[in-house]
Amino acid sequence: MRAATATAGMVSAAVLLAPGCGSSPESSTSRDEPVRRATFRSLAARDHLATCSGGSRRPETLYQVERLEELKQLAARKEAAQAVWLGENDWAGVARYARREPCKPSEAAYADALAEFSGSLDRLAGRIAEYPPQSEKTP
Repeated sequence: MRAATATAGMVSAAVLLAPGCGSSPESSTSRDEPVRRATFRSLAARDHLATCSGGSRRPETLYQVERLEELKQLAARKEAAQAVWLGENDWAGVARYARREPCKPSEAAYADALAEFSGSLDRLAGRIAEYPPQSEKTP
């Protein structure tokens, strides 16, 4: 997970340093970044949970996945959909190269992975709630 998170940071930095990206005063990069990172971490936790034995079919997992979809809808209503999309895009670019241990085949490992995913969704919800409206955009 740390390697994937570090890679996401590098991807974010590369995007910010690319010509035309984040260089104009009108850029929403700084206000998008907390939601973007929280989305990335949520997807990393979701995918780790899916490696648990039966993890992707369990009711508890399906509930959390539904929560993620509801948070995406909330983000759209709060004008944070682009920030979520950027986090999803970062994860899509990094996930295939991330070298992570799969979930161990035990109930305790599943419970830990479920708690990690649930907690990451709580943090994402907080970041979306804190997302400033367009009128409060920082220069």
